[in-house]
Amino acid sequence: MKKYVAFFILLSFTIVLAACGGGGSTASTTINVTMTDFQFTPNSFTVPAGQQITLTATNNGAVDHSFVIMKQGGELTSSFTSEDQANVYWEEAVIPVGQTTTYTFTAPSEPGTYQVVCAVEGHFEAGMVAKLIVVGE
Repeated sequence: MKKYVAFFILLSFTIVLAACGGGGSTASTTINVTMTDFQFTPNSFTVPAGQQITLTATNNGAVDHSFVIMKQGGELTSSFTSEDQANVYWEEAVIPVGQTTTYTFTAPSEPGTYQVVCAVEGHFEAGMVAKLIVVGE
C-alpha cells in the first residue's frame, strides 16, 4: 500500500513539474497570434535575437487590428500617434477582420523585452498590449 501512495505522490509531483516547465518561455522563430477586441492571445512571445521570425496573425475581432513592435525605450504610455512612429521597430499596419495573414520580420538583435501594441485608435487604451521577449543565443 505504501508503494502505491509513494508512486502517486511521485507521479503527481512529476506532472506538476512538467506543467511548470518552460511552456512559452522557449524561443521560437514562429509567432501565432489571435487578435480579438481588445487583446492579443497569447500576449507574450519569446524569440531568438536577430533571427527571421514568421508571424501568423488571425483577426477574430469585430474591427481591424495591427501588430506593432516598439523599440526598446520607446514604449507607449498613452494613445498611439504619428509622433510614436519614430519609436516603431516593426509593424504590420492592418490585419482585416476575419483574415489570417503571415508576415516575416527580423527580430531585434538586442535581447530584452519589447512592447507590442495595436496602433488602431483606442485599442492601446483598451488594453491591446503584448510583449516580445528577445533572448540571446
